[in-house]
Amino acid sequence: MTNEKKLPKEQIASHIYSRPIASSAPLRKSRIPGEVGNSAMHEEREEIYSGAANIRSGQRVVTTPRAVLPEAGEQFVARRNRISAARTKPEASREMVPRTLAQTGVHAPGGSIRAIKQLPHYHAAPMASPIPVRSGRRSPRRRGLLWKILGAFVLLVMVGLGANFALTSTAFRITQVNVAGTHNTILIEKIQHMGMQGQNIFVMDIAGLTDRIDLLPMVASANIEKQWPNHLLVTVSERQPVLLWQTKQGTYSVDKEGVVIAPASETSGTDALMTVVDTRHLGKNSIYPGMRMNAADIAFVVTAFARLPHIVGGEGFTLRYDDTLPATLANGQHNPGSYGSYVVESKAGWVAYLGGPNDTNPLDNRLSELQQILALAQQQQINLATVDLRFGLRPVYTVKH
Repeated sequence: MTNEKKLPKEQIASHIYSRPIASSAPLRKSRIPGEVGNSAMHEEREEIYSGAANIRSGQRVVTTPRAVLPEAGEQFVARRNRISAARTKPEASREMVPRTLAQTGVHAPGGSIRAIKQLPHYHAAPMASPIPVRSGRRSPRRRGLLWKILGAFVLLVMVGLGANFALTSTAFRITQVNVAGTHNTILIEKIQHMGMQGQNIFVMDIAGLTDRIDLLPMVASANIEKQWPNHLLVTVSERQPVLLWQTKQGTYSVDKEGVVIAPASETSGTDALMTVVDTRHLGKNSIYPGMRMNAADIAFVVTAFARLPHIVGGEGFTLRYDDTLPATLANGQHNPGSYGSYVVESKAGWVAYLGGPNDTNPLDNRLSELQQILALAQQQQINLATVDLRFGLRPVYTVKH
């Protein structure tokens, strides 16, 4: 069994194990040569000898030094206590002031922040700096101005090169003109051959080209759009013919505004239109595409074509324009200087003089009178020769013998 002994704090215990010595002679206490004689060291040696005696007997011996130097341990403990005290020391309180918009940039909902000491303001020029400039060093303001001038020069060069490329490159020259809004091949070819191909898309006069297309008799309105980089889209609204006007030079289509559109052979949708036969002795090119006729005459003819089929019935008729017949007034007097009358020639053999658009008697009244006379002739089996409706409310008719 070994003896256990609790060691005091900050003490060192040493354990010495050794086999028993066979000799039983007691150890002799003697001085070590050169040893300084004092009582403390003699006592230690006595303990060592006593311990050695115990070792011979096979017992465990625990020795404790009587004196331990306290300087190192006390210094360590003191330093540790100082560090711990410094960590647990409360932080010194600082002054708290309300938040300000200049410090935070936003309106604070509440609370306080630490006071911020602002840097001193320098009341010098805007570009000045509190740091002195070394001798031989360029001013930042002058260097910034040079960079600005250089950047502006580079920008101008790039703009010039880009403009030159845009104006001279073949990539921006019109190569194709597309026409929408019509299926008339003649009109499409006229528009495509107006010299738009080959022009630069940046400098071409869109307004001038639009006006040129508007002047075409077949076109009511036009619009041009650029399709980058080298195409054009022309959208046209084509004039719609309402009747055909036949002369000795040819037959032309006419719209409701009196504009002569084109020859009937070059106009689409004319198969169902009625034709006015002009018997005047007109010179060459007296009627031509683009010419404007009297709009009142066109409205008069359109109304007559709408009403006459119901009045004449299945007999069929032809509407002629004769300038040898003078126009008349409501009182039956002739209007000096006003010549031209529309004549209805029936396939049954009778002729009706309708007069002109400037007669005071409305056309609806004249057509109603014609209808009543035709009904009377059919009822009485009268063979009509002529019906003159140019005298207002006094129509005149003749019969064949």
